[in-house]
Amino acid sequence: MAEIIIFIFSGVFIGIAAGLFGLGGGLMIVPVVTYCLVYFSNTPFDQAIIIGVSTSLASMVITGAMAAYAHSKNNNVDHALIKRFIPGLIIGSLIIGFFIKSVPGDLLKYFFIFYAFTIAYKLFKHQEASKKSTLPNRLLSNMISFVFSIISGIVGIGGATLFVPFLIKNNIPPKLAIGTSSVLGFFIGLSASIAIYLGYLYSGLNNPQTFGFIYTPAILFLTLPSLIFIKLSAGWLLKLDDLLIKRLFSLLLVIIGIMMFLN
Repeated sequence: MAEIIIFIFSGVFIGIAAGLFGLGGGLMIVPVVTYCLVYFSNTPFDQAIIIGVSTSLASMVITGAMAAYAHSKNNNVDHALIKRFIPGLIIGSLIIGFFIKSVPGDLLKYFFIFYAFTIAYKLFKHQEASKKSTLPNRLLSNMISFVFSIISGIVGIGGATLFVPFLIKNNIPPKLAIGTSSVLGFFIGLSASIAIYLGYLYSGLNNPQTFGFIYTPAILFLTLPSLIFIKLSAGWLLKLDDLLIKRLFSLLLVIIGIMMFLN
């Protein structure tokens, strides 16, 4: 029962984060699922964090779809940007999804912490230098999206915490960057989840509570409740100042990084 309560409350915060910041929720889902498995099911940490990352990526298929729909209705999605990044993103997601089970658990944890603090700092310090978009050409854009999807798969995120700062740095308006990143996150989650399931077939793992490496109780009690708050908080985004959005986004990353470090 305690695990279910933790999942439900986490789902509320994840829904708000998805709507406000375009996050798929991975920065919260990974530590929540990992430590619930460790403390409530006595799952070995190395196995628990792989399941946490995999569950997070699968969850993004659901939360990402809802967030993408909400942001599209608010005209906060740039479809030309999606086409620019999507090929490299899908290839990278498939590769890391298939090989994620081979990444050591401790490496995942400390990479996760380092990543959260680094992105928070860069986003907080960024100052807009120009109003004109300065995005790289399509080849370089796909190389960047390939790398971003690999990092996203390792950490278990939808990519918003990489794509949002990158797009803002290249002078894409924050609201448009957030909405567009939510769509890109959906494709990362979908592609990686397909590859993760294929990798599971060769893993030998036998857990009645998982589908592949996906922890089904978390999908039921964490992901589904979050959907209620995604549409609501996507509307809040329209009322916030761009500078405040960046500051709140960076603060969220710092808090999550500290929580993961303390655990």
